[in-house]
Amino acid sequence: MTSLINKTLNDYINTLPEGKLKEAIFYALLGDGKRVRPLLAISLLQSKNIDPTPYLDVLCAVELIHTYSLIHDDLPAMDDDTLRRGKPTVHIKFDEATAILAGDALLTDSFYLVANSKVLSGDLKSKIIEILSKKSGSTGMVLGQIYDIESENKQIDINHLNKMYELKTSNLIQASLMIASAIAAPSKIDKFEQLGYYIGLIYQIQDDILEHTLTIEEFGKSKSDDIRNKPTYVSLIGLDKSKELLMSYSNLLSELFSELKLNNTLFDEQIKSLLNRKK
Repeated sequence: MTSLINKTLNDYINTLPEGKLKEAIFYALLGDGKRVRPLLAISLLQSKNIDPTPYLDVLCAVELIHTYSLIHDDLPAMDDDTLRRGKPTVHIKFDEATAILAGDALLTDSFYLVANSKVLSGDLKSKIIEILSKKSGSTGMVLGQIYDIESENKQIDINHLNKMYELKTSNLIQASLMIASAIAAPSKIDKFEQLGYYIGLIYQIQDDILEHTLTIEEFGKSKSDDIRNKPTYVSLIGLDKSKELLMSYSNLLSELFSELKLNNTLFDEQIKSLLNRKK
């Protein structure tokens, strides 16, 4: 399904006017990304025996928002990163102004993809736009980024770190699952929101462990958390306890999987692939 996701993203890019903005969006969006969020939504629909193909543009809206967040996160005013997905960040490849505007365009265009869907009802479009807005805006991912900036050179506790990562990482994973649930299982949206919470925290703990144990070349991006003295699970509770916490959340995830009857489905396979990643 990754090839279909990339085709959908490329189809979107082909609608853009030629120029520097389009080049920057192409560079950022069609890089070597894992496509975690749309892949989770697609596999969830498939596990509910729903063909995801008509919904690909809607499911890819979250990927646009995720990419915008990475572009802005890498800026000098934020993490000042120079490497992302194994290549120079957008503001290094182009310039800061272009990076900011590319991120702005991706965020705005994500809502257009939903509004322009040919298969969603008006009510479903409204619900999905509500999900995207809540999970990416001032009470979601953006708030998490503020918490992240404010945590530099400060001592925080594990509860604060969990909340920061819930907002920064879990929220867009939640959005993907909630969108798929709105299409396939509307009565289960709250459960899939909870599922996305655990997946996001597990993913973030893994990320902190990998950043601690891999080289920059193996990791594929700058180790800005160390450089900017930001708290991580490893810096806060150590490597061994981080691994214990990872196992604890994984057990809670398994319990929820059983409750939702998702074991041995395509979605289950996708989650196992995601949570067994090496970089």
